[in-house]
Amino acid sequence: MKRSVIMEQSQNLALSRLFENVFSLRPKSFEEYNRMVGSAAQRFLEPFGAVSADFTVSVPSNLPFPENVPGSGTLFGSQKRSISSLRLQYFFDRGGLIVFTIGFEDGKTLSADERSAVNAAFGCFSRILEDVITANTYKKLTMVDPVTKMATMNALMQFVGMLTATGRASDYTAFFFNIKNFKSIHKSLSYIEGTALLIKYCRTVADALARNEMIARLGGDNFAVLVLDEHRDYFIDLVQNVVVKFQKDDRMLSFVFGATVGVCKLTDEANPGDVMMHITTAYQAARENHAVMSYYDKKTGIEIMERKIILSKFYKAISRNEFFVMYQPKVDLKTRTLGGAEALVRWKHGEGFIMPGRFISVLEKDGCICALDFYMLDRVCVLQKKLIDEGIKPVKISVNFSKRHLSNNKLVEEIIEVIDRNDVPHELIEIELTESEDYHDQGVMKDIVNELNALGVKTSIDDFGTGYSSLGMLNLLQLDELKIDKSFIPKSLDDEKSKCMIMLRGVVNLAKDLGLKIVAEGVETPEQLAVIEKLGCDMVQGYIFDKPLTEDDFIGRINRRVYEGV
Repeated sequence: MKRSVIMEQSQNLALSRLFENVFSLRPKSFEEYNRMVGSAAQRFLEPFGAVSADFTVSVPSNLPFPENVPGSGTLFGSQKRSISSLRLQYFFDRGGLIVFTIGFEDGKTLSADERSAVNAAFGCFSRILEDVITANTYKKLTMVDPVTKMATMNALMQFVGMLTATGRASDYTAFFFNIKNFKSIHKSLSYIEGTALLIKYCRTVADALARNEMIARLGGDNFAVLVLDEHRDYFIDLVQNVVVKFQKDDRMLSFVFGATVGVCKLTDEANPGDVMMHITTAYQAARENHAVMSYYDKKTGIEIMERKIILSKFYKAISRNEFFVMYQPKVDLKTRTLGGAEALVRWKHGEGFIMPGRFISVLEKDGCICALDFYMLDRVCVLQKKLIDEGIKPVKISVNFSKRHLSNNKLVEEIIEVIDRNDVPHELIEIELTESEDYHDQGVMKDIVNELNALGVKTSIDDFGTGYSSLGMLNLLQLDELKIDKSFIPKSLDDEKSKCMIMLRGVVNLAKDLGLKIVAEGVETPEQLAVIEKLGCDMVQGYIFDKPLTEDDFIGRINRRVYEGV
């Protein structure tokens, strides 16, 4: 048999065996690649007279951590032994390329068929190397932040797990913090400058930590840190006074950053997931309470979890009409007749009820309260239209609107759209607004009240006296009605000289002089009713006349408007 035929059969067998084995190669590191692929390449190339195989790698600049990819490697042998060489070049799918150099002795050259076989084999080797690069890059990406080169949350959680496993977790305190005002400063810089400033900040904090402590970037300007208890106070002071010097153009700028911080003391049983939840919960508590720092405790955790549950259920509850209206009658004191009502929200969830005290403040903080207010307005308008269609004379019903709406420059337009969509006369709706201490808000509120008044919609201030600038609000706004908070209502006439009575008398007289109707809310006893009547209030809202009524009971009350025996 001719030598060429024998060689061809040998090469085909080698190639066949290579392809059988190559798909079982699963190197996890570059060292394993050199060893496993090097062995396979040497066996494959032996029939071709090859004595060495090397490679060089060029990776794209946009690959995370390109510095971790080796620029070259040796599969087997040494180029010093070779006399001639073959270069094979392969481009990676994600950019970059690998160049293999195969060395031969005795000036060996390959035929076209041999070169084709070698090319096919090394095409497989290049694909395996690309997979190793990708796997190692993104493995590190889960552990190291590509921008700041700080640890990631995954790395921090592994560290917590290691501390727990070795019985050292109770020596540590965990922190979650957000850099104060970093976003506003970042906006004044270019993207590159802002990133450089963030990196300098991270380096400053990291350099202040001990070797067995860790800082992790969670995203944006949010970080988590594990600090030994003996360094806890030092770190608390540090994070509130991080000084970063930064070169911008020809100027040296100096920034001093503080932080909003959540803190949690670790225990020997620290669970990584729980640690992250606890420091996040403490941070949220600090932020919501406008505090610099908050420590985690079980009560805080329960409150935060409660808020999350409420918010997760809210929009589904709206779509399912789980919210409904209860109507608290307002009674004209002179005639003892029904003169109006306030719409109060209730939430029926499953077999029970979620009380307003549990969800109103949560929705207020989150901003969801705005959607609920419009839902309530629509429900009230539906009832008013129903009464009109049935030939029943309605009374004016007030709907509470949060000060959260003041940022909506289309608020009046949207209120009128709901009323008109239900074909309800404007005078049958009253909007109750909440006092605000913000001067800008007061200016916006003035415009809203004036626009609503011009369109025939009544307005009032809810819970007068509990806000920050009640007298200023009265001077600023052209209101129709003033509701006095129940905290101002004395228990009896015996409190004639009490501060409460003096203040109430002053408020009532002031409201009368301004031409406002006065509604006293929370009146529950005959003694309180006597006080209110003596002072000359116009209307009363409270259990002395009626508790909040369901829609059917309220319609019944409209049909018998006179309160007898009170």
